[in-house]
Amino acid sequence: MRLASNKLTGQISPQVLELEFLSYLSFSDNKLTNITGALSILQGCRNLSTLLVGKNFYNETLPSDKDLVSADGFPNLQIFANGGSGLRGEIPAWLISLKSLAVMDLSHNQLVGSVPGWLGTLPHLFYIDLSDNLFSGEIPKEIFQLKALMSQKDYDTTERNYLKLPLFVNPNNVTTHQQYNHLSSLPPAIYIRRNKLKGSIPVEVGQLKVLHVLELSHNYFSGSIPHELSNLTNLERLDLSNNHLSGKIPWSLTSLHFMSYFNVANNSLEGPIPTGGQFDTFPKAHFEGNPLLFGDVLLTSRPAPTQPPAKTTDEVKITRVFIMGGAIGYLFTFSLMLLLLRYYVGVKYKESDDFDI
Repeated sequence: MRLASNKLTGQISPQVLELEFLSYLSFSDNKLTNITGALSILQGCRNLSTLLVGKNFYNETLPSDKDLVSADGFPNLQIFANGGSGLRGEIPAWLISLKSLAVMDLSHNQLVGSVPGWLGTLPHLFYIDLSDNLFSGEIPKEIFQLKALMSQKDYDTTERNYLKLPLFVNPNNVTTHQQYNHLSSLPPAIYIRRNKLKGSIPVEVGQLKVLHVLELSHNYFSGSIPHELSNLTNLERLDLSNNHLSGKIPWSLTSLHFMSYFNVANNSLEGPIPTGGQFDTFPKAHFEGNPLLFGDVLLTSRPAPTQPPAKTTDEVKITRVFIMGGAIGYLFTFSLMLLLLRYYVGVKYKESDDFDI
């Protein structure tokens, strides 16, 4: 059932539970209210596999009570999208009970707190979008232990049947919606751009060998780019721009032959930009904002050694005065020593003459 973009108002009616075989429900982009009531009712739809409720419940608080969803609630839910609503609160703890969840979109809200490590325990989760929120703290290494993204075998076991109705997704990097008719067509992806996350990028990221997209831009990540990223042999898109990353770009990333997008602009990286492979195709703009980076793509060579600052005119004058003063003092001292020596020799000579008489 698709009821999206119909200017619907009010709340979800309990009568929806009478739709015993309902598997696909989309009422995105309406003006519905009471998200807590809606989730409490919809969890009883036993066959529901796709729930798209974004752009509703504006500025409400996303209920986080772990007991909101019963142990057998949403037993078959695979896709849960609740983005673009300005929702407040934190990532709800009841999501941990959704063992069939494969796709989760909570982007473009006002969610706060940390990204919970328990997300990494959801066995079938392969698509996460937490972009454009207010998450803070460090990114947990557990999120890079998602089974469906670590092993092609586990990824293949995730049920990705033909969708009853097409799914339209608007990724961060495009302006038009992309249509997916099959769950398996969605790229394995982690989007966590535009938050307030800090700390280093965990080396555990190298375990996600099935991952196609990793976007961590516009945060406060620091430290070096982990060379373990070169283990992500299926990676197609890597965006680390607008952070505080330092050090060199790992040369090993040139081995990622499927990577068609790479962006590290506006960091504090240094050294040569790798060449060869896909790196010869990335534009200049994706490396700018790193004053100590150099390479052909930036039309720059290795920075020259730092020279001492040029002296000002006043400094030059003062230096000349000191030099001239020192020279005059040296000449005066030398002349005085000559005079004293001459006087001493003269006296000795006179004494010698007196002794001979």
